[in-house]
Amino acid sequence: MESIAKWISVLHRQFQIYLNRELRDYDINSSEYIFLVNLYEEDGVSQEKLSASLFIDKAATARAMRRLEQLGYVNRKRDPNDSRSNLVTLTSKGMEMKKFIKSKLTYWTQTISEGLTDEETEEMVKKIKHMSRNALIETNRNDSIKD
Repeated sequence: MESIAKWISVLHRQFQIYLNRELRDYDINSSEYIFLVNLYEEDGVSQEKLSASLFIDKAATARAMRRLEQLGYVNRKRDPNDSRSNLVTLTSKGMEMKKFIKSKLTYWTQTISEGLTDEETEEMVKKIKHMSRNALIETNRNDSIKD
């Protein structure tokens, strides 16, 4: 049987190359754009919630937030309800990127699903979500043993 992981890895790497090329003029890279996309869905969330919802470790989230803040795309401020936590909000510059980023993501989805029917694409998304859940269970298995 052919390796699913190999082809997911190829697809992911090509997506990173595409995003890095398309976002280069804005100083955003493929490891940072996802935070903006998540903030477009829910602005004003804690860094911890961003990490958890994206399954990205807290240190990587902190680095990305620091850089996006330096570039003027987000603001971070202490959570009034939890002084250990930072709330992240989009700036006007960050909001201005929404349409552009969404258009690049739409184009990529159309490009990689070319030749597939809508039903096939929908089924593929369902299968990838299922595999992602399985992967998360496996990678978190040892964490739950330690608790």
